[in-house]
Amino acid sequence: MQICLHSSQFFPIIGGVTQVTYTLANYWVQQKHQVTVVTDTPAVEAQNMSFNFPLIRCPNFAIWNSLLRNTDVIVSKGYSLRHLPSWLLSRKPIIWIHPIYIPELIQSNQINWRSLVRTLLGRAILPLAASHVYVSHTIEKQIGSPKGLVIYNPVQSCFRPLPNIAINNDFAFFGRMDPEKGVDSLLKALAICKQRKKIYTLNLYGQGPYLSEWQNLAETLGISSQLRWYPFLRDEELVKAMNEAGVVVMPSQWAEPMGLVAVEAMACGKAVIGSRQGGLGEVLEGYGLTFENGNAQELAECMIQIKETPDLRLTLEKKAYERSKYFALATIGDKYLQLFENVLKK
Repeated sequence: MQICLHSSQFFPIIGGVTQVTYTLANYWVQQKHQVTVVTDTPAVEAQNMSFNFPLIRCPNFAIWNSLLRNTDVIVSKGYSLRHLPSWLLSRKPIIWIHPIYIPELIQSNQINWRSLVRTLLGRAILPLAASHVYVSHTIEKQIGSPKGLVIYNPVQSCFRPLPNIAINNDFAFFGRMDPEKGVDSLLKALAICKQRKKIYTLNLYGQGPYLSEWQNLAETLGISSQLRWYPFLRDEELVKAMNEAGVVVMPSQWAEPMGLVAVEAMACGKAVIGSRQGGLGEVLEGYGLTFENGNAQELAECMIQIKETPDLRLTLEKKAYERSKYFALATIGDKYLQLFENVLKK
């Protein structure tokens, strides 16, 4: 099968959309399919990495026409109506993956015309032009229509429990240093724990524009000595760091569409504490501890509970690992391949 996989974001941008695009493309190549990834993310030559599939950046209309001539199915991860004319003219089946929420149409009491036009066009055209996939039931419910399948994002097979790895912290965070990721809530929760004579260590892995601000916040809260800051990790270094974590915390301020980091940690056999709203709460329900988004006091209670109740942590680790199997790459990747085959038979 010739698969054209479009992703608005790709490396060197770090994020869930990028990682899932890369993971699915690699899997389909391993299954002997021909995959071409197309992205709107530019990159200088020094940033270009080597992949197991052709990568086309920022294509024009002519490049699209040439590429789609030999394509069986077009898969788009994310929203990009800009390329839709080329896709429609090719008369090839389109699979539209919805990885995020529809943007709010009203911002600061003003109409966000770009979002409004994109949403109205999407809802008018896409039900007729494409098949639809939602990465969580939460996304499906928020978007409302058109009808489609819910297929969660996959976790790479490299995420697994490692034997004989020593735990080197009480809690760990993995993610961007952006306001939506809620690191400030985590730092405040750690300070609340300290006020209650519970001194816990925390490793933070990631980079972003708020890194310095949050390091200053830690200084103000008097918890700097309990923290260790690290840059983003990838591949086996990331797997090792997750295995070294006591408990992984996803304190997202916003409602995560799914929460891939949580699933990666669960696949490493780790108990997870995460914010309750959105797809993250959906993933963790019954398998981890959750708290109201942005509520540092409630997060601190979860942290103390899991640290002071070892049997609870062990139970959650076992349940988390079993839950992670539902997101296995082979399971998710094959669901997509079956969808492609069904669409091509129509």
